[in-house]
Amino acid sequence: MNKIQFEAHGRSMRWHEWVLMLLLLGLVAGVRAESVYKCTNAQGDIAYQSQPCAAAQQQTMLVIAPAPAHAAAPQYAVVRRSERTASRSPGVARAEPRQAPSYECRASDGEVFYRHGGCPRSIAAADGGHGKRGKGRASSASVSVSAHAIPHDEACVQMHRAGAIGRAGREHDEEVSTYERNLGHDPCR
Repeated sequence: MNKIQFEAHGRSMRWHEWVLMLLLLGLVAGVRAESVYKCTNAQGDIAYQSQPCAAAQQQTMLVIAPAPAHAAAPQYAVVRRSERTASRSPGVARAEPRQAPSYECRASDGEVFYRHGGCPRSIAAADGGHGKRGKGRASSASVSVSAHAIPHDEACVQMHRAGAIGRAGREHDEEVSTYERNLGHDPCR
């Protein structure tokens, strides 16, 4: 009859209630700060221990604060334009900043290229229709270019689509260097 009786219920504690109580006591005991003894002997050597120092040693008690609570790591990611627009509340209408138009440039020899800052009035013509610009010498002929305003996003899509590498005029696209792209100066990002 070594059972502890609850006054309110009149029954004894079950084994799982004992385990739960011991667990809670262990958690409460682990929250408090720990103390450590700093022992200095006659030669000046220092030792840290959990037991009190010997009688011939100088004793200092140090209190170690409990570990701080867990905190989530900060988010360093750059928020992209699509994430910013997706995070807006659906009931609030905001005016989008108006982007400057980009341009589809069409040369009179059939080349098509895309620019963000406007098309040139003319470009150097292909040499004799052979697809090469002359063997080692500069061609003096030029062809006129017409400009057609298109949305900025459409120009970016056309410049970076999979089939763009075979398009005549691709070499005239307004491309950004890797250095500028890494600095964040890519108009298509």
